[in-house]
Amino acid sequence: MTSVSERLQQLLDGELDPSEIADDPALVSLADRLYGIKIAPVQPVKRRDLSPSGAGDDGITEIAPPTNMMVEVIAPEAPAIEEPVMPLAPIEDMPPAPTVARSTKSPMRLIFASGLLISVANLFGLFGLLLGGMCDPSDLCPSDGYTRINWISVHQLSTGLGWSQSILDGQYGVPDLVAIIGSCIGTVMFTRRK
Repeated sequence: MTSVSERLQQLLDGELDPSEIADDPALVSLADRLYGIKIAPVQPVKRRDLSPSGAGDDGITEIAPPTNMMVEVIAPEAPAIEEPVMPLAPIEDMPPAPTVARSTKSPMRLIFASGLLISVANLFGLFGLLLGGMCDPSDLCPSDGYTRINWISVHQLSTGLGWSQSILDGQYGVPDLVAIIGSCIGTVMFTRRK
């Protein structure tokens, strides 16, 4: 028995009779759509259902007149052009990617860490010992217990407005807190691995 694709090709070529495709509902449907041929479906009959007389033409009934099922095959306009196969160039080994030796100490990390140390040292009044000689003695100066630099008035270190009491005296300011918290955040951010 031929395969389904071979029978379909024979139907399209017009080589099958309607009686040969009556047992395949898919081919009957295709013949109806393509050629307008109506083929009655095959009704299976068991031997016991056959009449004993044996005379009767209850076979296949065609509704439409038989048609010539020839299909015209049109040749392509131009033959297919085979593209030449180009050999691939050999792939050379890639050189290894250069490894950049990263220093473990980021410059930004060092800047923020030194900012943290400077802020904490100022909070305890260590800069009053170093820069206290710049202050006019007639004002409030490090010699009077004002040893912490006011970050807002850092340009007025020669007057009493540039100095405040240290944290040891219970005094601290918002600029000191901003400097410490900001430098802590910067140090942590640049210490993390990427």
